[in-house]
Amino acid sequence: MDATTSPRPARQDGPQGRDEPDGAAVPSAAPGRIAALAAAPLLAAAAALALGVTQILHTQTVPFASVGDYVCEGAYALHLTAAVAAVLALRRVGRPEPGWGRIGDAGALLYGLGHAVVAVPVTATFVLATNPPDPLGALYAPGIVLWMAGLVPLAIAVFRSAPVPRAVAVVLPATLPLAMALGAAGPLVEALTWGVLAFAIVRAARRRVR
Repeated sequence: MDATTSPRPARQDGPQGRDEPDGAAVPSAAPGRIAALAAAPLLAAAAALALGVTQILHTQTVPFASVGDYVCEGAYALHLTAAVAAVLALRRVGRPEPGWGRIGDAGALLYGLGHAVVAVPVTATFVLATNPPDPLGALYAPGIVLWMAGLVPLAIAVFRSAPVPRAVAVVLPATLPLAMALGAAGPLVEALTWGVLAFAIVRAARRRVR
């Protein structure tokens, strides 16, 4: 499903930013635009960090019996939601580059959809303070599968288009399995991943408008 690359045509600067071959305007160098790109990745990282630290210090029980139980589930729901917007920010800086192509779009779609699907039962658990009904609880498995399936094409696109260091792209498919293997500390992997990606997204956005 790899898209073929071709030389980029000449670009023309406009009042809203520079036009790219695919017709999408790259955000201008205004600090507010760059901060907006980094907001979701940073939020995803912060929520995952809060979740990881809380899980290390507190064992969650369901039905909820303490504030810590709510913090765990709420942080997880926030991370999942923010990660959907975060992968769109990554796509925004990666898509204009040769090498992103359809494989990058497919990876971002699967990754974002996986997080969105898992977010449904997690949010329901947070609201109900107990396990969600079976139809919602059944969404965990397909959500994780979509999440994992999106990591591989996303990593390929990130490696080829290089909006972030290629070393990050190489380890990207291993982040979810590693997070699951680490148990309570697993969310710290996601926190580190999105922290690094947030920095790279900002750097790529600034570099493109120079």
